[in-house]
Amino acid sequence: MLKKVISPVVFLLLVSLWPMSAAAGTPEWLRSLAQQPQKHYADDVDAVVLLSEEVVTVKDSGEIVKRTRVAYRILRPEGRGVATEEVYFDSEEKVNFLHGWSITARGQEYEAKDKDAFERSTSTYEIFSDDKEKILPVPGADVGTVVGFEYEQKERPYLFQSLWGFQYGLPVEHARFVLQISSGWEYKAAWENHAEVAPLAQNGTYVWELSDIPRIEDEYGSPNWRALAGHMLVTYFSERAKNQTFKDWNELGAWTAQLIAGSRDSNPALQQKVMELAPANLPVLERIKALARFAQHDIRYAAIEIGIGGMKPHPAPEILAHRYGDCKDKAILLHTMLAQIGVKSYFTLVHATRGVFTEKTPPNSYFNHVILTIQLPESSLARTFPAIYEHPKLGHLLIFDPTSEFVPFGSLPYYEQNSYALMVTENGGDYIHLPVSNPDMNELKRTAKLKLLPDGTLEGEIEEVRSGYHAHMERAYLQEATQNDRKKMIEHFLGRAMGNFQVDKFEIVNSDDIDKDLILRYTFKADHYAKNAGPLLLVRPRVVGEKAGAFDSTKPRHYSYEFPAPFRDIDSVEITLPEGFKVDELPEPAKATFSFGQYTSKTEAEGSVLKYSREYKMAATEVPLGSIEQLKKLFLQINTDEKNMAVLKKAN
Repeated sequence: MLKKVISPVVFLLLVSLWPMSAAAGTPEWLRSLAQQPQKHYADDVDAVVLLSEEVVTVKDSGEIVKRTRVAYRILRPEGRGVATEEVYFDSEEKVNFLHGWSITARGQEYEAKDKDAFERSTSTYEIFSDDKEKILPVPGADVGTVVGFEYEQKERPYLFQSLWGFQYGLPVEHARFVLQISSGWEYKAAWENHAEVAPLAQNGTYVWELSDIPRIEDEYGSPNWRALAGHMLVTYFSERAKNQTFKDWNELGAWTAQLIAGSRDSNPALQQKVMELAPANLPVLERIKALARFAQHDIRYAAIEIGIGGMKPHPAPEILAHRYGDCKDKAILLHTMLAQIGVKSYFTLVHATRGVFTEKTPPNSYFNHVILTIQLPESSLARTFPAIYEHPKLGHLLIFDPTSEFVPFGSLPYYEQNSYALMVTENGGDYIHLPVSNPDMNELKRTAKLKLLPDGTLEGEIEEVRSGYHAHMERAYLQEATQNDRKKMIEHFLGRAMGNFQVDKFEIVNSDDIDKDLILRYTFKADHYAKNAGPLLLVRPRVVGEKAGAFDSTKPRHYSYEFPAPFRDIDSVEITLPEGFKVDELPEPAKATFSFGQYTSKTEAEGSVLKYSREYKMAATEVPLGSIEQLKKLFLQINTDEKNMAVLKKAN
């Protein structure tokens, strides 16, 4: 399995712990790779994967053994991090051995053995688990060095499925997946982000091979690499393990329903808490919101994930008593509490990165987050919620994430919108497409009331009103920010638009009330904002806010362009002119309209006031690669408009 690259600084620290001793134990497979001619790669490629090989053996008993070989050639100093291998394991998975070797450009050979590795827990302040990683650095890493690792893992999985990931941020010259499967087992392979490749098969052994796999390019606005990388899912089936295999989403949902069944039982303390939070005299929607608010804000996020605890929630009464839990705990507690007032809800598995699960994704269990789908009574739909999903049989369903503390009831976090999720029902599971909010629900309205002085100084107040994902993202930052940090945030924003300024005062309204718009007001003074050009003054009407996205014009584009959510940004600027000046020339209006979004602006003069207004609206979360040239035109129009100047002259 390929891994994230450790930084050169960390690598040098690690290798300093080991004696630099040559070894005679370098395997022939690595020597053979080191002797291959070096291929040409782009100047910014730090290293290349010469070989990525996984050999998976499924034994008759259901035990799975995986042996991995991986080799890299370091091309730049920044690529030294590949000389450290990280192998992840837990209480259900054992690392039988881990070895590493290096062959330098001068032919020196080094070896690192099991005893040279060290282990560390992956637990954090909020997450305690039995997940660990075994880390092995190999000496001798430098430009031209070939590094190789070999290790073996033994596991007894809860679900019989393997994921072969063969594409990452480095180019791969050769990738191989070997499946050795016992006669009592069958398999099914499914591919994503890569054309299907048939294996070579002989006597229960199946071999898939790929060559010259391009790296995932790092591009502005591209989807997450997990949504782009090619991989193959292999699901195993046997009569001996019928309860641990699945052929479709419905069977995976049924397995999950059985897993969580014992966690959703109630007790008197839980029932009493429900009556306290959501008394029967309240309308049903208010009762639902009260319970949702409790799970979202009064249950502290903390995860204890030991063994099956990484997949199975704790019992709801236990979560309530301790007042903490992770995403699946919060979801199961809210599910159990809603059941006490007669409201059905459904445990829902999702990935917190949009695009990892799509309409075409084959059934698999590699979700990393849990939310809740709530069945709303018909009478509760007096208002429209952006997170409503219309189910053909279950009717109005509201998707709610009790872990996301900055997103109000009725809305979805932006990173879950337009994604796919597995809703666990009484009869199995439904694979559903999560709703997308419309642009009007994600607004940033910026209003500026400003005054221009004769010497070019600009002063006044700006108010920003945020809703939807704009408010979500800003609140997430403000949560840990001190007042000084918040002022620096405003100063950084203004510093992109002007120099020699000062923020006089600012206030933030509704920072803790997620049901209301987030409001930011600040006053500032910027010296010499308007530029003298002889008897004229040049003024940029836009003042603040850069809307256009970025592109690397030196490289061809490979992927679509992604936005957090559909949005609507509105600017309204009024600048009172200095006495004795009038408008001599105004910029032309701007207009760019495409199927995915539009931008308009205009600059006007009303008496002694210069007025600038604009609207930027994006209707999609993603602009496909085929429309990238149109998106570039949109960004160019925005950039041009933002730089435009109005010309003032003296009235006499």
